[in-house]
Amino acid sequence: MLLVTWTAIRLIGKKSISNMTSYDFAGIMLLTTVTAEPLVYKVPSKASVGAAVIVIIIVLLGTLSLRTRFYNMDSKPTIVISGGHVQEKELRKGNMNIPLLLSELRLKGYQNIADVKYAIIEPNGKLSVVPAPEARPVQPSDIAIQPFPVFLSFPLVIDGQINDENLSFFQKDEEWLMQRLMTFSINDINDVLLAQIDSQGQLYVINKSKDLQTPNIF
Repeated sequence: MLLVTWTAIRLIGKKSISNMTSYDFAGIMLLTTVTAEPLVYKVPSKASVGAAVIVIIIVLLGTLSLRTRFYNMDSKPTIVISGGHVQEKELRKGNMNIPLLLSELRLKGYQNIADVKYAIIEPNGKLSVVPAPEARPVQPSDIAIQPFPVFLSFPLVIDGQINDENLSFFQKDEEWLMQRLMTFSINDINDVLLAQIDSQGQLYVINKSKDLQTPNIF
């Protein structure tokens, strides 16, 4: 039944608990209850059928939620602060009180409601904040500077194992990799903990540390 439960959860989709909709969470709760039934009644076939039915229903609901007419099938965003003013009616709808709202704002880095242009309770229950113009972080465009570009890095070696797919994507081979590793004083691929290459072709290497001493943290 462990395999059945794992397969069912994989079919439902990749979502963290915080991003689950109410029907996702309800479905998983039912799923765990149904798949645990054979531990008591020793009839795994019925539990497998029940799990399949639950997965089909959740997948169907998830598919419907992708259609325009059903975008807000589960819930929709709620504006609880607008222009620095608390919308008490909307706050009550979201089952949130003022102390909790202030706590969420502090976690976002805002101590004063006047610094918030909009605060929105998203469908997953999280609070998103749009700061007032005078309270938002400084952007590079505000001071007329050109930010440095950000490059995505791809692993070529993880724990001594070469990722051939990424190596071929960058049109490199193992001979090139070993030559580059030698510049880092590494002669054995098994000594590499992680080797990454970015989209500019820059290689970053972390070798396996042996007998590394660390301080005692109380």
